[in-house]
Amino acid sequence: MTPTRRDAIASMGAGLFGAYGVGTTSWEKYRKLVEGGQQPARFFSDAETATLRVLADMIIPRDAKSGSATDSGAIEYMDFVAGDSSPRTRQIWHDGIQWFNDESNRRFGKPFAQAADTERSQIFDLVAWPARASADLHTQVDFFNRLRDLTASAFFSSRMGVVDLDYKGGVFNPGWNGAPDAAARELGVSYAEWDAKYGRDGRDGRDGGARAPHTPHPASRTPRPA
Repeated sequence: MTPTRRDAIASMGAGLFGAYGVGTTSWEKYRKLVEGGQQPARFFSDAETATLRVLADMIIPRDAKSGSATDSGAIEYMDFVAGDSSPRTRQIWHDGIQWFNDESNRRFGKPFAQAADTERSQIFDLVAWPARASADLHTQVDFFNRLRDLTASAFFSSRMGVVDLDYKGGVFNPGWNGAPDAAARELGVSYAEWDAKYGRDGRDGRDGGARAPHTPHPASRTPRPA
């Protein structure tokens, strides 16, 4: 069963997005490296990266609206996060990816990245749905949850992911004419009082006043992911 972007958002742990999404310590460290023209050191081997790319694209595949996780540049950020983690967590990443290759070699005689789509799906489905997974695979299920959460965090922090979510922040709305009078009265405020105190230059677009633009979402500035 192929998951959808909605599945990725719904199942993603909010705590992990909070740890790795836009504005977090990991994101800011990565953003500064990229904007400074530096290439973050590679953590995963070529073979691990090949497996990670396949897994990430199975979690967030390309669809009619936008590209896949790898298309968004998520893998580069995921590599940085994994490599910037504790020694124990780095080992969890190595072991978790290795399990997919070991299982694929055991079943089909080839690494996961070289297996057919139907073969990969057989292994993927063993751990992708925690409620259905065998109890003896709890370690692999825990790893997959980590992988899924970081994939979603990386994708939805990229330019592509922000567009996919229809994020509208940082966009000036020339049609904004202020809050309705009824709503302002309910709150006990009025534009007349505002004008008397601050002048019309402080208006947010009502009667032609200009609103200062919002600071753009970081994903509109940083190369990859955003």
